Amino acid sequence: MPTMSSWRELIACRLCWKIALAVFALILAVESVILVPSYHRFEQNRLRQIADGAIIATEPTLAASGYGKQREVLARGVAKSIGQYGILGALVAGHDSEMLATSGATAGLKSQLDLAQPMGEGVRRSGDGAYLDVAWPSAEGVKIAVRVDTSRVAGETLAFALRIAGLVALIVMVVTSGTMLVLHRLVLRPVLRLRESSLAAGADPGAADSHAVAPGSRDEIGELIEAHNALLRRVAASKRRDREIAEERARYQSHHEPLTGLPNRAALLEHLRQSRPGPGGTVSLYLVNLLQFRVLNASLGSVRCDELLRSFAARLKQVCGPGDFLAHFGADRFAVARMNGEFAPAKAAEFAERILAGVSRGYDVGDASGGSLAVRIGIAAAAHDLDGNTLVNEAELALARTRAEDASHYEFYSPAFGEEAKSRQALSRDLERAIAAGELFIVLQPKIALLDEGGVRLSGAEVLVRWRHPVRGLVSPAEFIPLAESTGLIVPLGERVLADACSLIRDWLDLHGWAPRLAVNLSARQFSLHDLDLHLEEALALARITPDYLEVEVTESAAMKDVQRTAATLARLRSLGIKVSIDDFGTGYSSLAYLKRFAPDTIKIDKSFIDDIGTDRNSEAICDAILRLGQALGCRVIAEGVENEAQVAFLRRRRCDEVQGYFFGRPVPAAEFEAGWIATRIAA
Repeated sequence: MPTMSSWRELIACRLCWKIALAVFALILAVESVILVPSYHRFEQNRLRQIADGAIIATEPTLAASGYGKQREVLARGVAKSIGQYGILGALVAGHDSEMLATSGATAGLKSQLDLAQPMGEGVRRSGDGAYLDVAWPSAEGVKIAVRVDTSRVAGETLAFALRIAGLVALIVMVVTSGTMLVLHRLVLRPVLRLRESSLAAGADPGAADSHAVAPGSRDEIGELIEAHNALLRRVAASKRRDREIAEERARYQSHHEPLTGLPNRAALLEHLRQSRPGPGGTVSLYLVNLLQFRVLNASLGSVRCDELLRSFAARLKQVCGPGDFLAHFGADRFAVARMNGEFAPAKAAEFAERILAGVSRGYDVGDASGGSLAVRIGIAAAAHDLDGNTLVNEAELALARTRAEDASHYEFYSPAFGEEAKSRQALSRDLERAIAAGELFIVLQPKIALLDEGGVRLSGAEVLVRWRHPVRGLVSPAEFIPLAESTGLIVPLGERVLADACSLIRDWLDLHGWAPRLAVNLSARQFSLHDLDLHLEEALALARITPDYLEVEVTESAAMKDVQRTAATLARLRSLGIKVSIDDFGTGYSSLAYLKRFAPDTIKIDKSFIDDIGTDRNSEAICDAILRLGQALGCRVIAEGVENEAQVAFLRRRRCDEVQGYFFGRPVPAAEFEAGWIATRIAA
């Protein structure tokens, strides 16, 4: 017997209802085809019975009256038959159609006598079905016609039809229900299970095989279920394989540098965790740094520089031994981890020298082949209880020492380096406090315009920042400016300098009614701010000064980091009326096309070219070219780092607009600078 859940499942099955309705309609149509002829046969049979009953009731009565030998007797016999078997009227006629006797309702009945045949009777039903006229010849040669009541035949026929229809409906329901139960058990239930399994597997393809259907009968449905389960197993296996491949690919990508295909920093740290040396053993780490990578990238282009890095990585791999682990930290930095016994500095130095010999020379750099690369190596070592991050940090400190010591190509980590790192961190905290506490102050270095008649005139000043530490005293800008840039403190520091410069201009205007234009340096981080123009506009508004008193200087290398953004930023600054100067021009490998897009107001020739005036014809040619370029573009040209009369004379001959350097004045506090230009104006 089907359970309640089976019945609920059957009732909820849309497919089951479609099949049930189709079977029901089909059987009902077949039974209807059978019912209509049965309906007509029943009606005809019932009329035949009524007609036969009328004949049977009339014949004996008329035979007893002698079929008209005495008309009075015949008439009484005819009248007597009225009412029997529903007879409404009757008449008797002779063979010559002479009317012998009549009784009851006989209107129109006489015409029925003409239908009486020697071998049978004539039957005619009224149009409304209320009566039936029956005529027949008797054995005595007379014709008899009777009218019989048939008004109840329609009801009897309808009742018959309803009984048959009810029976048919019952049969249809029983047959349909039985069919559905059989179909549900043998076909529909497996189909429903397959449907549920497919939906569940589709929602969870990775575990599709967990939604397999229990095997059923060994027929076509059973074969379908087996094929379905096999498909789910293949889907699940495929998904697991895809997931494993994706995880492996993601792991590879997260642990390898895409450019060289070498393991990255994360892979190196994992290798150090998993490959610890035994007791008495050490791990040495060599951090290899390719110097001037940004310069190479700017001069060669990204495509050729990528090829150079791949070639560098391939040579470094050739130097490494079978047990060495080579990693690429990105851009210009590589690392080699080696498992050793007791650490021997002499052997470590020998391996570092092999690296330098193997990777430094024989490259296509620029238009020349066989060129060399500047490489530095930081070396650190740790015992079996090493921490990977600590080892890498120690190698970083050693590498930083090689940059400080120009003559050294590789350096070993020592605990003193760690003390330097702690000191650097303390200085960083002090710098953050100093910015908020106002320990930083600005100094000014004058800019001098070279006049056509041979004189000079103060044209402005460059704003520089100094730090007076409460314990250490004056801290060199070469120490705290790089620290501020690496820690991000350069942004609030730059904002402080900008605010102080604008405030100083305001004070001079209030006191003297005039002030020179001040140039403020923007760090690369400041210049990359998307709302730099808003910061400058706010600083001008707070000081209540116009933009023509302020000039911003950005280094050429910072401007070249993102040419599109630089062009947009400079355009916004010019729209505010702020003058823009490109600092250190000639060192950032910018093209003329980029310079045209930047459209600066001023370009500053880098000090490295000015230093060699009078001793290096190439430097003089570069200075001459920059001056001509600036004049052609309508830019003012400033030479910085001017320190002697020969440099001034050279620049004056080339019609340089302005100069800046120790020859005309060192950076001095604002009060001293103010006194100097006031005295100059009074003398003039």
